[in-house]
Amino acid sequence: MKSKLLIDAGSTKVECQLLPADGTILSPFQTEGINALLSDREHISSALRSVAKNIPDKYEIEAIHYYGAGCATPEICEKMRLAINEIWNPSICEVNSDLLAAARSLFGDRKGIACILGTGSNSCLYDGVSISKQIPSLGFILGDEGSGAALGKRLVSDVLKEQLPVSMRDLFFERYNLTLAEILDKVYRQKSPNKYLASFVPFLKENLWNPYIYSLVLKELTRFVKRNVAMYPGAHSLQVSFTGSIAYNFCNILKEATSSLGYSVYSVSETPMQGLIDYHKYENNEE
Repeated sequence: MKSKLLIDAGSTKVECQLLPADGTILSPFQTEGINALLSDREHISSALRSVAKNIPDKYEIEAIHYYGAGCATPEICEKMRLAINEIWNPSICEVNSDLLAAARSLFGDRKGIACILGTGSNSCLYDGVSISKQIPSLGFILGDEGSGAALGKRLVSDVLKEQLPVSMRDLFFERYNLTLAEILDKVYRQKSPNKYLASFVPFLKENLWNPYIYSLVLKELTRFVKRNVAMYPGAHSLQVSFTGSIAYNFCNILKEATSSLGYSVYSVSETPMQGLIDYHKYENNEE
């Protein structure tokens, strides 16, 4: 049966949805993450093969709409297209950034400021068709404000520099049983330090009752709004929406951060997938 395949590829996980031509509703599935900028060809091929293994043979993939972290340039998008075509060779193969996925998911054909807060962070001004302006994310070293990586970096730094209350520091080391050497090795020598730093976010979520932890999260989310949302022309008159695990799990603090700067949150979703399903179903109807 001819089908479309929607792929929303984040650094931590890949979420996929089949859209069969007969309108059958199938459950989405997940596989290992892909970052087109940071992942090598071997990892990309392996991850895509994992996707393929989850698709029953009766479905013929006629079109693929791939939205991915790291798909920031035409060259990177072409690299992903070549990798996809090696496995499926669909009639239609569209590769776009995860940022366009967020914009299409959150706004459809409406104008607004679309934001991603997950392992990394990003934002754009969306005109209802395409991205008209983007403040660059700059990655977890130079940017990614408000992301899981940024939150984890602040937490770990404050723990190691003894900024956290003693009770919280003790709780952190009891929970993770890490040494300074082990942390530095993971961050500076091992692969995917952004994922490693983001892995400490559950500690923040579990301890929001502590004023220091709450303030840490609030300050970092406020930094995202100041350095990203606020930079778009006419931002105060536009709808601002968010997708991603950080936005979803810290929704109330995010609303506090945006409100303190004169903005309001229009919508928040954990992933872009449902909005993408709606977007591409509408596209089918138009065809």
